[in-house]
Amino acid sequence: MKNVTQLIPGASRAIRTTQSYQAATQPLGEVDDATADVVERLFRQLQAIFPAYKQAWPDDKALASARRSWTKGFIAARINTIDQIRFGIEQCRMSGSPFAPSVGQFIKWCKPTPEMLGIPSAGSALREALLNLHPSRSTSRQWSHPAVRHAGLQCEMHNLTELDPDKAQDVFERAYEITVRMLLDGLPLDDIAIGIGHDGQKTELEVAEEISDRVAMELIARKGIPADGAKARELLMAKFGRRAGQ
Repeated sequence: MKNVTQLIPGASRAIRTTQSYQAATQPLGEVDDATADVVERLFRQLQAIFPAYKQAWPDDKALASARRSWTKGFIAARINTIDQIRFGIEQCRMSGSPFAPSVGQFIKWCKPTPEMLGIPSAGSALREALLNLHPSRSTSRQWSHPAVRHAGLQCEMHNLTELDPDKAQDVFERAYEITVRMLLDGLPLDDIAIGIGHDGQKTELEVAEEISDRVAMELIARKGIPADGAKARELLMAKFGRRAGQ
């Protein structure tokens, strides 16, 4: 993964311009001086967009504190790409408010809805998946977007009809949320985590957690992170130039 030091020119351009949203491809990298520079440039843009920003940040001390707080918020919310921040800035310009947003509001703006990504809403996707389950569509299924098909496969679509409507909705929406996250992370929508068997004794939460766990393990494998806890810790320590025993 590229460190943010390699991305500052691109980050600066992204923060100064607005473009239609694309799947995230540029990682911000580790929290270092270069990352701080990206956050500082973001705040300059926020000050330009919101004329009443001093209501939130009256002086340099408040600005410095806010930058630290926002950086922590980005890490916690997995806002880790230039594209996500750029999308948040676009929403700032569209808000029409003179007041700067809270970090929580900005983070929400950095996370586009399915509709903003040009894919169906979760409700529409569920209806489409259930429609494709009808026997008459067994050889002629039509999908409006690969994300709908992918989400359905994560929860074994043929089992959705065996659940009551509320349970089916919960299971599918969880799978769809994971699929949207994969799009934001720039990951391909391969047919992963297929074959989760239906167990009538399982609650909808257990089914959803099984889906989530299998997708998470697949993502961990793709990113080259060891599944073993000790090996994962060694890898993390190595990135910080330390031995695991220290």
